[in-house]
Amino acid sequence: MRFLSKFDPSVLMDTSINDKVNYLVKLTQILAVSAIIAGIIGMLLSNLSIRSLNNNSLEPLGHLRLIKEAFEQNVLVKARSISEGEVSDYAVAEKELLSQRAIIVDAWDAYSNGYLTDEEKELLPDNQKYFDLSVHSLDLLIKAVHDKKLMSVVSWTTDDAPYTINELTPRLNKLMQIQIINAQNLYSKTQIQFFAILALILVIITVGSMYVQKILKRVVSNITTPFGELIEQSKALANQKLDEPFIWERNDEIGQVGKSFELSRRALYNSFEQIQKNNQQLADINALVRSSINYASRIQRSFLPNPNMLNNFSNDAFVIWKPKDVIGGDCYWVDKTDKGFFVAIIDCTGHGVPGALMTFVVISILDRLLSQQRDLDDPAKLLSQMNRLVKETLGQFDDSSESDDGMDGAFCYVDIENKQLTFAGANTPLLYIDEGTLHHIKPDKHSIGYVHSNIDFEFTNHTLALKEGMRFYLTTDGIVDQIGGEKRIAFGKKRLMEAIFDNHTKPMKEQEKVILETYYQYKGEEQQRDDNTMIGFQI
Repeated sequence: MRFLSKFDPSVLMDTSINDKVNYLVKLTQILAVSAIIAGIIGMLLSNLSIRSLNNNSLEPLGHLRLIKEAFEQNVLVKARSISEGEVSDYAVAEKELLSQRAIIVDAWDAYSNGYLTDEEKELLPDNQKYFDLSVHSLDLLIKAVHDKKLMSVVSWTTDDAPYTINELTPRLNKLMQIQIINAQNLYSKTQIQFFAILALILVIITVGSMYVQKILKRVVSNITTPFGELIEQSKALANQKLDEPFIWERNDEIGQVGKSFELSRRALYNSFEQIQKNNQQLADINALVRSSINYASRIQRSFLPNPNMLNNFSNDAFVIWKPKDVIGGDCYWVDKTDKGFFVAIIDCTGHGVPGALMTFVVISILDRLLSQQRDLDDPAKLLSQMNRLVKETLGQFDDSSESDDGMDGAFCYVDIENKQLTFAGANTPLLYIDEGTLHHIKPDKHSIGYVHSNIDFEFTNHTLALKEGMRFYLTTDGIVDQIGGEKRIAFGKKRLMEAIFDNHTKPMKEQEKVILETYYQYKGEEQQRDDNTMIGFQI
């Protein structure tokens, strides 16, 4: 109570002007130091939370993805190439398979020895068993390649590989989903800590400012005679003009006030210098955050197919993927099938870190669906399954749900063998050019996965007969919604369709260049509003 009594305004009534001013200076210093300490605590907590997010979720997620890609996109593809007689140098093939084996084992060791959630720890023995079976199966393949036993390689590709890898794949997918949910939880905790510290700083500044203002009124009311020099010096303090000292040669009461102003100037000058140093610390922490986000960007890019992959299935193609921030909420997918290929473009809720986390959820679900069924001639059914699984994964069934996230997108199945394309869209259209005419196929006006999305909604398939030279285009709403031009209005569908039609006879890479040049010229100095993703391909 004695400590609190020192801050009672009544103790100032019988003190000198000098004591009153010094009292105000101390309160100001306490307020500034309290705000600085709260800010530093907030920075440290944010740094620890970001490190936790990176070490406890993003890195394990990357290890799991690396294992999955190594098995499905490298080992299995190489085995099929050998079994189909496309590989003549078995020594090189063996070396490549041994390299993939080392990558898989190292990634699994890094994952299993790293941070695991309780759920992952419970699943680890079972997952370890199937991982060991898959590695053993891979060793059998390497031995067959070493011994140049083609029939053993063929047998492995048709009999052993589908069983071992198909058994391991859903378990890896489940572990990745656990890590994605873990990342979301860690990110939510980081936000709560940030806003709690921010609220604390605001409370300190607000309450302290109100108290200082109350004391200031009492001091001013006690000084009856205004002095111009004191007023000018007071203005200098208020305007933060602290470079030149306040010089007072008189020793009376007013002189003491002037000298106390000089003490205040020095204290504030030092405080501002400290604030500048703290700003540099903030800049360093920001650099660390940026580094973490850049690492997250590399992880997100590793999830996406190679942009040149579509050229392997079509006559000509381009892929534009330009997030608004370092990481974004747009993604795309390309997958080869027995009769042709599958291509998808997806626009998830938001952009930046939240949008990127949502793309991990969506890609994981899509990859799981594609791995379970290779007959992809029904994109509408696939969209309906995505709608149900996103809602179930995020628990978004009614207004009591903690989140309301989802996606728009378009799925196309191109059946090269039967010369037809099947399209289904969720608020994302299909544009195509046939015999010099630009066509527009409207999507279903229904988003995927949100709280108010109908879980039983059935999307619509649109089937087109393919002709040589037909060109198809899919795009999210980022380019269309971009503000720019003299009137600062949206780029719009009409302008995009004109850019496509006016250049559709050019090779796809030149079309991509022209479309981007048109977009950036229209955008001008405006900030990019959303993630931009667009895919074009020619039959």
